[in-house]
Amino acid sequence: MKTFLFYDVETSGLNPAFDQILTFACIRTDPGLNEIKRQTITIRLRKDIVPSPQAFLTHGLTFDELSCGINEYEAALKIHKILNTPDTISLGYNSLGFDDDFLRFLFYRNLLDPYTHQYANGCSRMDILPITVLFRIFQKDSLNWPHIDGKPSLKLDLISRENNFVTTGRAHEALNDVEAVIELSKKMFFQKDIWNYSLDFFNKTRDEIRINNINKTLNIQNTPFRHCIMMSASFGSKSNYMAQVIHLGSSLAYKNQSLWLRLDSDDILGINAGLDIKETFVLRKKAADALIVLPALERFLDKLSEESRQTVRENIMKIGSHKENFFKFIQYHLNYKYPFIPDMDPDAALYQDGFFSFKEKQEINLFHQTFSNLILTNLNPDK
Repeated sequence: MKTFLFYDVETSGLNPAFDQILTFACIRTDPGLNEIKRQTITIRLRKDIVPSPQAFLTHGLTFDELSCGINEYEAALKIHKILNTPDTISLGYNSLGFDDDFLRFLFYRNLLDPYTHQYANGCSRMDILPITVLFRIFQKDSLNWPHIDGKPSLKLDLISRENNFVTTGRAHEALNDVEAVIELSKKMFFQKDIWNYSLDFFNKTRDEIRINNINKTLNIQNTPFRHCIMMSASFGSKSNYMAQVIHLGSSLAYKNQSLWLRLDSDDILGINAGLDIKETFVLRKKAADALIVLPALERFLDKLSEESRQTVRENIMKIGSHKENFFKFIQYHLNYKYPFIPDMDPDAALYQDGFFSFKEKQEINLFHQTFSNLILTNLNPDK
């Protein structure tokens, strides 16, 4: 049976390579969001970490609490086992944008596979924040939405307070936040059609099929393009968390990345500022990530402001007037490779080094076996 593993982490700072997870809390549920088991793991602060004061002001952990925790290696083994339990769907609130990055670096630093919880043994990932964005745009009556200084907010603690979610701890305490995410999910779960529709955005195969089935309705120099709507919390409330985009194709260097151009930019392709092509950028999407793509249907476009829609119309005309620049722009980004950084700190080299090789996996397994035997020997000195 598939199970959801709702989780949250509190950290020593914001850098996944050079900060660390301090607490990991999780609640496992069945597909109907009924609780099965909960667990909290507290981790001692490593001696090489200089913690961020702001992080501690946010989560409220004390050094006395952390001193009672376990070491990071032991915690990494436990968390890796939890997330890699067969048929686990791990998810949180902005977990794909923050928590999961910390988990991958935690696993990598402790010689555990950083990616198996994403695909192996029936495991996969989701994120409740993009689903919340979807509900905020299309099912506003499903929740009470908080505001800060008159502006909409998607902060979990404010949503929890605005909707009187019942939790057992303080805001930004890991287990409390997990409880809040589950309460939020239950509110959306009752809207079965849109909930089930949202889950497929985190299925790689179905997400790719949905995008590939969108008709190419935008024609530039006899080349058809997909004109779509992309949704992300990072776009902000001013744009209603939405942006019209053009699908430029798939990266030639990184087969798992599709490339997208925002059409609501104030300076499309950097034309007005006369930017060098190396100074321009595109959105890079991986299948089943936190960027949700919909076809540019009128019922979806109605959720955008007329000002934004007018900007898009003007930008499409600009692209038509600068066709040569547009296709050079596409070719540059399709062929773009991230620069190689020599002598990179090993703790930060996760993405540059790529997957563990077969030989590395053998050496890693030997390390874990040796370490495990040492622990057993210390526990049983007569052995």
